[in-house]
Amino acid sequence: MLKVFSQFLDEDTAAGKSPAGRSFSILDSGCGAGIIGICAAAALSDHPGLSIRCQDRDELARLVTLHNAAKNRIPLQVLAAFTEPLLAGPDGVHYDVILSNIPAKAGLPVLEDFVSRSAGLLNPGGRVIIVVVNTLAGFFRDNIKATGACLVREEKGTGHTVFVYGGTANSPQKGMAVNAGPGFLKRYPFYLRSETVYETEDTSLHLKTVYGAPGFDSPGGAVSAAVKLVHRLGPEQFPPAVCEGKAPLLVHEPGQGFFPCLLIDFLRWYCGFKNIQPPLLSGRNILALEAARHNIENNNFGVALTVPAEDLYFGREALLEAAGADTAGGRRRFGFLAAFPELLPQSAFPKSDRGLRETDQLAALWDSLLPLLVEGGLFIVAFGSSEAERFDRKKPAGFTRLGGIKREGFRALAYRYGN
Repeated sequence: MLKVFSQFLDEDTAAGKSPAGRSFSILDSGCGAGIIGICAAAALSDHPGLSIRCQDRDELARLVTLHNAAKNRIPLQVLAAFTEPLLAGPDGVHYDVILSNIPAKAGLPVLEDFVSRSAGLLNPGGRVIIVVVNTLAGFFRDNIKATGACLVREEKGTGHTVFVYGGTANSPQKGMAVNAGPGFLKRYPFYLRSETVYETEDTSLHLKTVYGAPGFDSPGGAVSAAVKLVHRLGPEQFPPAVCEGKAPLLVHEPGQGFFPCLLIDFLRWYCGFKNIQPPLLSGRNILALEAARHNIENNNFGVALTVPAEDLYFGREALLEAAGADTAGGRRRFGFLAAFPELLPQSAFPKSDRGLRETDQLAALWDSLLPLLVEGGLFIVAFGSSEAERFDRKKPAGFTRLGGIKREGFRALAYRYGN
């Protein structure tokens, strides 16, 4: 894809169509580590009007993109990165080039919308350049033609195909971006993957799952263990500030929203805590946050706030800000915190760091809790069983373990902070 992009830049220069002397905007949609946007910035470094918007559904991808841009001395006024869905951005903004190593597992309805919407987000003469796995080449070729976009070039490699297409006067969805926020699934129903009714002995919940978010169409072992542990602990283990609705709740990495919905249902209807508000939702994946928010709202539990956060350690300032101020004007802390952490694998680090860095992730999780929890706050965490054992061994002073439950290879643990 970068080779084809470079060829077009050379052809434009030879034809006197170089963007030098005017603004030139690029969208790197699904940026990952930022390689595409950074290469584009390097190729067009002589153009003072260059602006590149990198976007990814993963907050960690955004941070890594900014880190890599800084290492390559690309200023923030040239390259900005955002945690957002594909083709998000300010309404009415158009691009000269949209680049995407498009995720094959994004869901066919999402990919179909991408083709249609991207063509409508181009400036006159603009191009979309995407690379796709060969098994999806026919799907993209057909959709490019079906939307009325102009297929400019197609180049097939051993495993991937590059498509270059442009918009036309009849391009649909002109200027319509896909932005996160309340009502996300109602505005963009093509993200809907499935609908299910989840029933237990005590409750029945209507839940929707979305493409691009972790988790399946059922709670899974980690969530099931955490829910059972909440029920085992019972209402008496929740601090008074939670019962009275005075201390906020936080669920980190809520997946598709099974746990926060089951938690609210338990606290309101089983425990009788009528003042309980929806928990603040945080996590890396913006689509998971939107799915969880939708399911909370759709089950008449209220509207939850969401905060993209790489993890609880680096996201703690944003989480405390979102929690708001207490009656004395200080920062509110959380009376209940549930976390389903996504540990980076050891293979993500240099060989010499293996073992040490994973342990650091567990220690950082413990460190993140001190500024987040109120005195007497309740903390529940669910890992794979081996990670849970290592995490429990690193428990610092000030935390009391209240219990644990194993289920399907996962383990949920509960702790009290302070007295």
